[in-house]
Amino acid sequence: MNRYFSLRQLAIHALGTVSVLACLVLANWQWDRAQAYVPPTTLAAKTFDELSPLRDYLPASSVGIPTTVTGTWQPNERILLPQRIIDGKSMVNPNPETEVIAEWVGPVGYWVVDIMELSDASSLGVVRGFAENPDEIELASGEASVTGVMQPSEDVPGLKLVNKIKPLTTKLIVANSKTIAHDGYLVVTSASEPLVPVSPIFSEPVVAGLNWRNVAYTFNWIFFAVIIGMMWIRVTRDELEFAQIAKNNADLGHDNES
Repeated sequence: MNRYFSLRQLAIHALGTVSVLACLVLANWQWDRAQAYVPPTTLAAKTFDELSPLRDYLPASSVGIPTTVTGTWQPNERILLPQRIIDGKSMVNPNPETEVIAEWVGPVGYWVVDIMELSDASSLGVVRGFAENPDEIELASGEASVTGVMQPSEDVPGLKLVNKIKPLTTKLIVANSKTIAHDGYLVVTSASEPLVPVSPIFSEPVVAGLNWRNVAYTFNWIFFAVIIGMMWIRVTRDELEFAQIAKNNADLGHDNES
């Protein structure tokens, strides 16, 4: 039985175990991302750590949930998003397959986005409000606590804005942040004058069917796990055969010497 647990075999078993487990963990992660989330009957407030615990993607179940964050504004990192209106939902293209030009009755201006650095040194994009003349809005500075609802990056599958409006994406926030940034952004629910509060695009958690791209990734990782398992078995058998051949040769040499 020692030949099954030689140092070389133990190394092969360790590598095979870690590789298969890694593939299964990644498959589970992709499956979790592919799931549809049903909004709760009441949108109870949660802590920000509950909504965005991983800082790699914003769970669909965290969208539209009220939360409060406290941190320090990063100076000179403002993002101005032009050609926008107060009502975020009215900016959404109902038919993402085509270009839609919408005419609005209300004022057209800018969403004012400032970057907040949280206590764990991570960054969060915060839509502080709407302004027709953003030059009149002072840069945010110092420590602050803001309450709002989380929104996904505006380049998520299935979301397209009318009038070729520039989307507010996580990539854009990362480019203007001084530290690692959270996915998505926060829309404050009560802006201070002269800013006007913005109505978010998503007022409740996103409800959709399975994201088939993530489902495909799930099965890809399972397939990789199977392939690695087969390679693991094959390498183990080859090592045993080589060990047996070496043993037979050694025994033959010993018999010849006798």
